[in-house]
Amino acid sequence: MNSRNQSTRTVRIVSTLLALVWLGAGLAAIVLALMNPSRWLLGVVGAAALCYGLLWMRVARLGRRLTLREALMPWRAGRQPNA
Repeated sequence: MNSRNQSTRTVRIVSTLLALVWLGAGLAAIVLALMNPSRWLLGVVGAAALCYGLLWMRVARLGRRLTLREALMPWRAGRQPNA
């Protein structure tokens, strides 16, 4: 489906739900890793899930899909490249 055909409201609702799921899973993984220090890899995966959930929160805030550059370098998203 083309991004022009997607409703901003639908994108916001779906991305909010995905953000909640990823943030919840990330927090749960980090809590489980803290309870059992031998599961440090679970903590790393939890941190990655939190970052992914934050990306989905950004999609919900903007109301559109992110470009690859915006997703990989969110601190540069507001800047315009020098032409």
